[in-house]
Amino acid sequence: MNNLIIAFAKDWNDVPTCTTHVLREMAKTSEVLWISSIGMRRPSLTSSRDTKRILQRLQTGLRRAEWKENQLRVLMPLIIPRAQSVFARSINCRLLKWMVNREARNWSSAETELWTFMPSGVDFAGCFNEKKLVYYCPDDWSKFSTYDATWMTYCENTLLQKANVVFATSRFLESKFHPLAGNRVHYMPHGVNHAHFATALASETIIPDEIIHLPKPVIGFYGNIYDWIDFDLLAKLAQERPQWSFVMIGPLYTNISRFADVPNVYFLGRREQRCLPPYCKGFDAAIIPYKLTDPRMESVNPVKMRELLAAGVPIAASDLPEARRVSEHVITARTVPEFLAALEIHLENSRCDPQLRNKISDERKSDDWRIKVQQIRSIVEQS
Repeated sequence: MNNLIIAFAKDWNDVPTCTTHVLREMAKTSEVLWISSIGMRRPSLTSSRDTKRILQRLQTGLRRAEWKENQLRVLMPLIIPRAQSVFARSINCRLLKWMVNREARNWSSAETELWTFMPSGVDFAGCFNEKKLVYYCPDDWSKFSTYDATWMTYCENTLLQKANVVFATSRFLESKFHPLAGNRVHYMPHGVNHAHFATALASETIIPDEIIHLPKPVIGFYGNIYDWIDFDLLAKLAQERPQWSFVMIGPLYTNISRFADVPNVYFLGRREQRCLPPYCKGFDAAIIPYKLTDPRMESVNPVKMRELLAAGVPIAASDLPEARRVSEHVITARTVPEFLAALEIHLENSRCDPQLRNKISDERKSDDWRIKVQQIRSIVEQS
């Protein structure tokens, strides 16, 4: 029989990340119960986003899990966010255990694995009689300004000592975890849905109207638009190359009013992942302009790097440690001149080699999520 994988993850409707891809791939062969956002901070009643989430959770918190695809279901539980007292944690565990058991009794799995993609999942370790506890860490949670670093560190350290397997998506995290997790920690860089993003190279793929008529070259970005994007850098790039078009795709979580009078920077809002390859086809090159002063950047390994490469798009990226080792078609930079030089190299290479985009894409076939999850499952099963 297949395992039942109970996974503490982000909200299902958020922009897809490694969490999304790993669990969706595992759901092709195992039963997966995705538990949405158990909370890593106290919600703020002054935040319209938090208020909306609270109301949504009150409406859905006791409903049955919703089937999504293959063997994956999503549960949105009603629990106390960031519970710290023994009493609150006991209530959460009892309530969630009841909700999970209500779902699991209809499934055929003989053994349970508990996966958590966030440190706060440690509160539920042992609640489900799981055979294995897996911590899959995509970020340095203690470095987020919105989280309590002391609490995050406590949760994570406890989790590192309890977990049977730990996956770290960057070498920085692998090194950070090794003192507590030892040989139970495994470096696991991201995969990519290669076939999906490679459709950007297909002749029948049509570039969206909103970018096809923009002045070329088109320099693209997609992802959540938070304040860790280096907007000073972006503004200077746009100023230095007024004839270029800079396209920023993604939901806005910060103020971008400074670009109201910058005519060659275009913020298009969120586009679903299924829609991204046509936009990638319209990018002549891509940028990942993150603030190197943000302490998180030592650990960041953007999923979009391999996705853009699978679409055949060369990248100029901020000098992230994980960006240095991906591909010769990712050039890292720290200054405006270095970014411009990297982009000019990419544009010239593309002009000289009409097959370059296909070559860039082909190099990423071995990173497909199907292959990556096979590696992940092999490690878990041998633990």
